[in-house]
Amino acid sequence: MERMMSESVDILAVYLHLASASRRRRRIHVHDRLLVVAASIAAMAHLPRIAAYCKRTILEHNPRHLIRRWDTVEEALEDPDFLHLLRSIQRRYPLEKAESLLDSLGIDRACERNTYYSDEEYAAALLGTTLKELEDGTW
Repeated sequence: MERMMSESVDILAVYLHLASASRRRRRIHVHDRLLVVAASIAAMAHLPRIAAYCKRTILEHNPRHLIRRWDTVEEALEDPDFLHLLRSIQRRYPLEKAESLLDSLGIDRACERNTYYSDEEYAAALLGTTLKELEDGTW
């Protein structure tokens, strides 16, 4: 189980890194698409606060985004409308392409995860927040 969780978090990190790079380049629609994938991965990896943070980030500048229809990303993952959107984005940004894009940005993730105590702390850092902020709901 831990190995599977670790792989999920490694994949999550790829999409969070790309989302961050897209935000810095002011490619907001790409940023949102990548966060939809990241939110879904986080929900499936049992990181609900990370999934919620991704959702909230999308809705901050795009309040009409389809993801607003569900209270949680976990609920969205049970709905065919959301799954259609997710599959469409995943076809556009499959893992292999995402990893290639990340490599082209020169981001080395080799030992990055090892500097954090937990998967959730690692994902929070990639989102530019902290576990304390997630726990307090100050985001």
